[in-house]
Amino acid sequence: MKSIPRSVRGLLWLTACVAMAAKAEEPKALRVCADPDNLPFSDKEGQGFENRIATLVAEDLGMQVQYFYWPHRRGFMRSTIRAKECDVLMGIPKGMDGFLVTRPYYRSSYQFVSRVDRDLDVTSLDDPRLKKLKIGVNTIGYDYNNSPAARSLGARGIVGLTGFSTFYTDENRPNAIIDAVAEGQIDLAIVWGPLAGYFGKQSPVPLSLAPLPELDQSTKTPYAFDVVVGVRKSEKDLHARIDESLERKKGEIAAILAEFNVPLAHAPAAAPVKEGEPSLQQASTAAHGPDKLLASPDEYQGWKWFHVYCFRCHGIDAMGSDLAPNLRKSVSSEGLITHELFLKTVLEGRQEKGMQSWKDLLDKNQIEQLYQYVKARSEERLAPGRPHRASAQQ
Repeated sequence: MKSIPRSVRGLLWLTACVAMAAKAEEPKALRVCADPDNLPFSDKEGQGFENRIATLVAEDLGMQVQYFYWPHRRGFMRSTIRAKECDVLMGIPKGMDGFLVTRPYYRSSYQFVSRVDRDLDVTSLDDPRLKKLKIGVNTIGYDYNNSPAARSLGARGIVGLTGFSTFYTDENRPNAIIDAVAEGQIDLAIVWGPLAGYFGKQSPVPLSLAPLPELDQSTKTPYAFDVVVGVRKSEKDLHARIDESLERKKGEIAAILAEFNVPLAHAPAAAPVKEGEPSLQQASTAAHGPDKLLASPDEYQGWKWFHVYCFRCHGIDAMGSDLAPNLRKSVSSEGLITHELFLKTVLEGRQEKGMQSWKDLLDKNQIEQLYQYVKARSEERLAPGRPHRASAQQ
């Protein structure tokens, strides 16, 4: 076999180098998982505000967006970011586990939606008129199938609600609940802010929006959430770059949100500390940052009860196991276990699920302490490990 002439070898080498250099200069893809039919958030044509914000960030980082589309259903996380089909999820509530999260790029709240010509002006879940109104809420078809609004209303004896599916199909569209208000099929709807703002703006009938309280004190159900970008845990550099981009582009992000009529909520101010009482935030702040093992007395006692009675099924440090649900997720904003339901379930048990009643071993105060610990773990105020109690000296 004849050898390749030196001139030809040189030409092949040069061609290969040029090709490699061109490939190296191609912008890296920002791999985003999104729903293909979920306006105003995202769709496969890239018309949602999350599409727009993802493109904005990608361009700022010198990247191109590459989508993996999967409908928002049970198993969405498992089929997308956990399956390594993407590195980034837009529009997740702050506090979710499983990935690195950025700074919030907006905060919104659930809204009361009604017709302007009805002049209802409902601003409270305790408004006595709610018992006489026909109210629409989004429903969730999981084990605990009451949506947040249904739980809060049910706790007040308000039943007979009109349900609209959270999961969209060709027949069940996300705007159906807003259309029902406009068409007079229901008097009032309780809807997540971005949906209420976007579809309310498109309504041919003028609609009124009013935010729900940040927190329903009766059921401990939150109605306002910080929204962040979730990034695969292995992509620490990408996470840091996206976080910085969100700060640089916050003005343009605000303009996109305004274009989609997303109602924004402001973070509540921190409650003042009474004179003579130690501040947990002050106590936990040291030269190396917050002490993530500093617990209130009730959280500390709850940690003790958990690791006596609960860890065998629910995992050490409430990390979850194959035997029982991950309680950190169950009591989070994404879960469906309210404060009241948690207390009731621990007290009475759920025999059909194989969970015994704990009323012979734990009283109501101890169960409340147990909840405080799990909630602190859910909100990531407490890190895994043995906590220690705050004291006046700290």
